[in-house]
Amino acid sequence: MLNSKIIFNLIFIFSIFSISFALYLEFFLGYMPCKLCTYQRIPYYLLIIIGFINIFSKKYFKYLYIVLITLILSELILSGYHSLVTFEIIKYSGCESAILPSDITQLKEALLSDNLVVDCSNANLKYFGIPLSIYNFLFSNIFLLIIILNAYKKKI
Repeated sequence: MLNSKIIFNLIFIFSIFSISFALYLEFFLGYMPCKLCTYQRIPYYLLIIIGFINIFSKKYFKYLYIVLITLILSELILSGYHSLVTFEIIKYSGCESAILPSDITQLKEALLSDNLVVDCSNANLKYFGIPLSIYNFLFSNIFLLIIILNAYKKKI
């Protein structure tokens, strides 16, 4: 089984990849995040920060690992909630993002018809038919399961 340091580093690398991908989608492809998408980034930013702290100071590894587990749990809860909103199981009125058309004529029409705002139930970005919030939820579950299995194996 993987040791705690390898798990920590994998989650750190995955967090960097996730944030980089989200920023790429936003700034290069023009997909604006909704509020819940933005909230889901917060644990990843914090995971990156504690990852850098771990790189420069191995002294606090136990404490950082506890923070890592807490952040993974918070990401699991946020992404689960966001997934429920995406599939309209739960209503959340604050989940909106602006979509800016690339063509000036489309922009004019969108401004006149007031349909620049898209809510989470109409997830504007899916891969293989699955919204990105579901992927976040799945990866959070996988990382949490790896952490739990690792802790269980160490006790045996």
